[in-house]
Amino acid sequence: MSGDTGLTEAFLSGAPPKLAPALRVLPQLEQRLGALLDQARQAHPSLRFEPTAFMRHLAARLPATGDAESSLSTIRVDELLLAFACAQGDAAALAALDTHVLSRVREWIPKEDASFVSEVQQRLRQRLLMPDGGNPPKISTFTGRGTLSQWARAVATRLAIDIKREATGNVPLDEAPADADALVGRDPEFSFIRSRYQEEFRHAFREALAALSPKERNLLRLHHVDNLSVDSVGTMYQTSRSTAARWIAQARERLLETTRSALADRLKLDAGELDSLLGLVRSHLDVSLHQLLKP
Repeated sequence: MSGDTGLTEAFLSGAPPKLAPALRVLPQLEQRLGALLDQARQAHPSLRFEPTAFMRHLAARLPATGDAESSLSTIRVDELLLAFACAQGDAAALAALDTHVLSRVREWIPKEDASFVSEVQQRLRQRLLMPDGGNPPKISTFTGRGTLSQWARAVATRLAIDIKREATGNVPLDEAPADADALVGRDPEFSFIRSRYQEEFRHAFREALAALSPKERNLLRLHHVDNLSVDSVGTMYQTSRSTAARWIAQARERLLETTRSALADRLKLDAGELDSLLGLVRSHLDVSLHQLLKP
C-alpha cells in the first residue's frame, strides 16, 4: 500500500463538481486511491511522476455524472498513468508509447504499404503528443476507460482516412490559397517564375516531395507549415534541438536538390539559370510547402 498522504483532497479537487460529493463519501477512499496509485506504479515502475498531480488528472477524467463507485472501479490506472506521463514529456513514457502503441500502426492498417504506414505513424505521434492551438496534447484527453492502444487506434484510423483524402485533393501550384501572395509579400519575380515555369516546377516539386521519407515530409510539415519551433520538433521526436535542426535542414536540402535534378531534366537552362531559379524557390519554400502539405 502506498504511503502517500493527501491523495483524497488532490483527487477531489480534480473531480467533476457533480460527482465529487458522491466520491467523497466512498468508504476508505484514501486507501483505495493509494491502492490505485500502487497498481499504476507496479505497471510502470520506471516512470517518475507527482502522485497528487496524477490523482487530480485521474479524477478530472471521470464521467461528470453517474455512479461514483463504478466510475472509480472501472478506470484503467495503468493505461492512464502512461498517457499522463507522455503528456508530461517523460522520456521513459514516450519510449513505452513507441513500443506498445505506435509500433502497432501496421497491425491496424495491414493492407497499406510501408510508406503509408510510416506516414500514419508520424502523424499519429504528432497528433497525440503536440499541443494544438494552445490546448494540451491530445493524449492528455485519454480517460482510462479501455486501453490506450484501442483509443490510439481510433485516432490512427481517422488520420489514415485524412491522408487518403489529401492524396486525392492536393492543391495544385496554380491554384494557390488566397493567402499565398501575402505569404510571399507579392514578390513580382516569384510570380513571374511561377507563371513561366509553373507546370515544370509543379511536377518537379511533387516528385521531390514523393521521394522524401515520411519522416522527412513530416519534419517539413511541422516546421514550415505548422510553424512549430525547432525546440518543439525536438521534443516531439525525443531528441536534442541541434539534432532536430539538422534533420529539418537535411530534409529541406534533399527536397531542393531533388527538385533541381528534376527541373534540370525538364528545362533547357544552363547551370547558372537553374541555380538562380532554385535560389528563388528556396527563399519562398514555405509557400510551396503550404500549398502541397497543408491539410
